[in-house]
Amino acid sequence: MNVPTSASAGTSPRADTSCATTGSVDFGVDLAGAGWKFSTGDDPAWSDPSFADTTWRDWSVPDNWGAQADLSSYDGFAWYRKTFTLPERPAGITDAAVVAALGKIDDADQAFLNGQEIGHTGGFPPNFDSTWEVPREYYPADGLLRWGATNVLAVRVYDGTGGGGFYQGPIGLFSKARLRALSGATGTAATRAQLAHACAVLNQQHRAVATGDLRGYAATLAPGFFHQGDTADRRLADLRELRKAGKVTLTDTQAEVFVDAQGRLVVDTIRTWTGSPATRELLYLDPRKDLELGDHARFFRDDYVSAAMGRRTQFNVYLPKGYTRTSAKRFPVVYMLNGFNGSNIEWEARDIGTVLDKLVTANGLEESIVVFPDGGSGWYVDTSAGNYRTMIVDEIVPLVDRSYRTIADRDHRGISGVSMGGQGAFTLGLKNPAVFSSIASHMGALSLPPLVGTATEQAANAGLRPLTLVAGMTAAQLNEHRYYLDGGDSDDYRFGVAAQQMSTALAAKGVRHDYQLGAGRHDDAYWMPKLDRSFGLHTEQFRAHPVKQPREPKPVKTPYLWP
Repeated sequence: MNVPTSASAGTSPRADTSCATTGSVDFGVDLAGAGWKFSTGDDPAWSDPSFADTTWRDWSVPDNWGAQADLSSYDGFAWYRKTFTLPERPAGITDAAVVAALGKIDDADQAFLNGQEIGHTGGFPPNFDSTWEVPREYYPADGLLRWGATNVLAVRVYDGTGGGGFYQGPIGLFSKARLRALSGATGTAATRAQLAHACAVLNQQHRAVATGDLRGYAATLAPGFFHQGDTADRRLADLRELRKAGKVTLTDTQAEVFVDAQGRLVVDTIRTWTGSPATRELLYLDPRKDLELGDHARFFRDDYVSAAMGRRTQFNVYLPKGYTRTSAKRFPVVYMLNGFNGSNIEWEARDIGTVLDKLVTANGLEESIVVFPDGGSGWYVDTSAGNYRTMIVDEIVPLVDRSYRTIADRDHRGISGVSMGGQGAFTLGLKNPAVFSSIASHMGALSLPPLVGTATEQAANAGLRPLTLVAGMTAAQLNEHRYYLDGGDSDDYRFGVAAQQMSTALAAKGVRHDYQLGAGRHDDAYWMPKLDRSFGLHTEQFRAHPVKQPREPKPVKTPYLWP
């Protein structure tokens, strides 16, 4: 249901509870494990619940094509089908309140429930788009589920490179209450008075946005508000920009309210702003005042409308603990670039926020903001496949400096990358010395030029091969940066050899650098344990250029603890 913009006729706004419920029933049908059917190939008829799949292979999910002898080198289409029986409809459950959670799928998928598409993620050929790292959550329409009867879930999957299949759960049909329990976001059901309190805040926000009353919207944000990277000032600035393009809308659907362990009201909602996709969010509200507190997250997705890419573009941001415990202190920034067929979201799968917290604590590294752009498979250059260089250097770097408390100079700005991202760290760093001062490459493609775009574009960018760039630069030019690089001795693409060659080239010109060749292949198990070395390099650079920090104002008092 959509959250109404005002109380129902004849109802006091303070008694209106129509915007949400006190929480869904704890319900779930786990579809992981055996009982699936599987076939390679592609046929639209396979989505039909009446299709006879008895000759297909018996299968279990999660799975990994790479572990199957006949699928280890297979790239292409495949279908999964699961026939299952739902129990009788539990009291209080509607179809729209059930989430079809399909975990993570390598690379793209299209899901059908009882013959009707319920969602898709990624892109199929000829517009292939790998989204292996994105959790799938789809929302069946009311009337689609067959309670007390047989249902059929059919999932069309395309794998473009490596791996393949459902590689991580949860997989099943769940209420949001069950999904919250699975993620650890638990609490108690809100009372009717607490529900009315939450609805008063949401309804005020909706009315203010609908009427263009920015002051009224601002009045719903608490002092110290911080949500997914937005301060109150930034949120209002974004709203002003949206208003220039026309009417602004804000909607919430399937909203549920519960009370967390600290007494905060938490609204689990599907929130949609004008021009942005619907996103499931947890909104934290003050139980005593009509104010939204924000989630005070330290690892989250940010986005903006990119002129370079011609679309809304995402990037992830990690903030160190010290960022949320201060309000004036400024921090250095490291830009971290993904590998081929990756994106900003792949860092969520690695739980990189927790990894970075531990690195700072255990290794004494400098607290830094870390930004993860969505590099796709664009090799960090400007081509017909996307203007990735311009997006990062000319758009994201200035945006981050405007939006976050950064030390906005090249001495406090480093760049790291993995595989294709390691190649990009060298090319972006070396070609933009006024922007980046330290460069780190984990098992980087240092021997390759950018392999993207038309044949003409690839020829034009052939000189952006890191080994070629270094060969053509003087020692003085190279010494404008600090360097870290590594590679495995059994790297599947021989990037360990490329790292050795780069180390030799730098040493020949008397350029100081940190290099290590170790046992390992081209995978996370090789490079992730070496993050202490790459971030150690950035730390050395940042601490070699101390800055005077602004004076901290008195902190805003709050009874709540944030991560």
